[in-house]
Amino acid sequence: MEPFEISKIIFENPNNWLSVNNIDKRKNFFILNERFAINFPLQSHLLQFITVNIIDVLDFWKDFLTKKYNKTPFWMYIKGVKKTNIEKEKKINISNNAIIQFCNMNNLDKKSVFDAFKFFPDKIMQEIKEFEKSSK
Repeated sequence: MEPFEISKIIFENPNNWLSVNNIDKRKNFFILNERFAINFPLQSHLLQFITVNIIDVLDFWKDFLTKKYNKTPFWMYIKGVKKTNIEKEKKINISNNAIIQFCNMNNLDKKSVFDAFKFFPDKIMQEIKEFEKSSK
C-alpha cells in the first residue's frame, strides 16, 4: 500500500483502517509523519523518536486526524521543492546559460539571481536581457 492510499483511508474512510497491515504502516511511517508535520510540526517531532512504536504512532495519527478532518486537507498535497523550482524556471524566459554568464560576470551566485527574480522580476529580467545583448 502506498502512503497516499493510507492517508486517504485515514482522512476519508477511517472504518477501513483495519485493512492497513502493520508492514504497510512500518514501510510508510516516515513519509506519512513527514506529511503530517506540514500542519502539525510539534506532534510530528515528538512522535519520531527511535524508541516509539511506529504502529502505535500511526494509530495515534489516525485517531487524531479523523477528529479534525472528514476529507483529505489541502496541505497534504503541497508541491515539493523540485516541482516548484521547475515551475519558477519555466516562468523565466531567459536561458540558464545566460543566467550563469551573468552570475560569473557580476560575481553572484544563482540563488541571488533567482531571489532577485522573486522580488524584482521586471528589473532583473531587463538587466539580464541587456547583458545578453551586450555579450553577443
